[in-house]
Amino acid sequence: MAQSRNGIPRFRNHLVRQQPTKAELATRSPIVLTSRDHAILIAIHIHGCLTADLIELAFFPSASTTGRRSPSSRVHDRLRQLWLWGFLDRVELPVSRHSGRRPLLYTLGTQGIPIVEAEREPGRLRVQRRRLDRLGGLGNAHDLMVASFWAQLVALLRTRRNITLRWIPERELRAHRIRVRDPKRGHLLPMLPDAYLELRYPSGAIQCVMLEVDMGTLTLARFRRKLRAFEAYLDQGRFAKQWGQDNFEVVVLTHSRARLANLWNAAREEVRQDRWSWYSFSIFEFLDTRRFAGCSWINLEEEYVSFLYSDDAPEPEDHEEED
Repeated sequence: MAQSRNGIPRFRNHLVRQQPTKAELATRSPIVLTSRDHAILIAIHIHGCLTADLIELAFFPSASTTGRRSPSSRVHDRLRQLWLWGFLDRVELPVSRHSGRRPLLYTLGTQGIPIVEAEREPGRLRVQRRRLDRLGGLGNAHDLMVASFWAQLVALLRTRRNITLRWIPERELRAHRIRVRDPKRGHLLPMLPDAYLELRYPSGAIQCVMLEVDMGTLTLARFRRKLRAFEAYLDQGRFAKQWGQDNFEVVVLTHSRARLANLWNAAREEVRQDRWSWYSFSIFEFLDTRRFAGCSWINLEEEYVSFLYSDDAPEPEDHEEED
């Protein structure tokens, strides 16, 4: 770690952790944490870091009445207060002078640790500040894309009745060190999706999903090994033993239609036909509010499907706010 001229810590990949000045600290308003603040801190702990746009999408629905400040203003105001009081760290990744700056990243601050620790479920990730020297580069872009899927899903669930989400991040899954026997080669394979999630519907149905986000760096051979690990995890009874469920879907997000076609064809060759309907593929550009709710996924049976089950009818969003 190096120091910049103004004393702000500078990390590898040119990351800068912003420290509030005395003048900025003097502008702090008295703060009382709301339930939404708690949810934001927990989400940042789970994902490691989030941008203001993702926090807005997940926690600040658009106001339905006029005369209010915009959601963008509200989220930035609140995040600034949480940063000034030490509940959040604010991280900047400068780019070249002529191309502007990337969005600020928010990570868990010192004052946020005991808040999240008090609400942490037994056996979940240990609460600590993110090692900022490990942020940046393709790994961070991948993590933010996973978080983008999560934020779109949270926003979509606001339009549905009583569907609850359980999200297990890759960092927590890695700690389990799950290994399965490769049915083709006989050696052990790691079983490690980018996230595991469960959606519980009012009818009692449970939708189990392994999420895989592809940035185009994985060879097709390695992608096929990942799929074999998923299928072995199911066939060898490990999934039922660990999660208490009978089956799971695999959803794959990637950056382009051409890459999707390559992954889709590899999956058709690797996955047995009776499991084709359990695999769905889409591209990053469909991670927007308008299209995410639609039939933007293609399964291995060449059918376009929606992500959520049609378990109940949509209902209008609740636009009640916390100030």
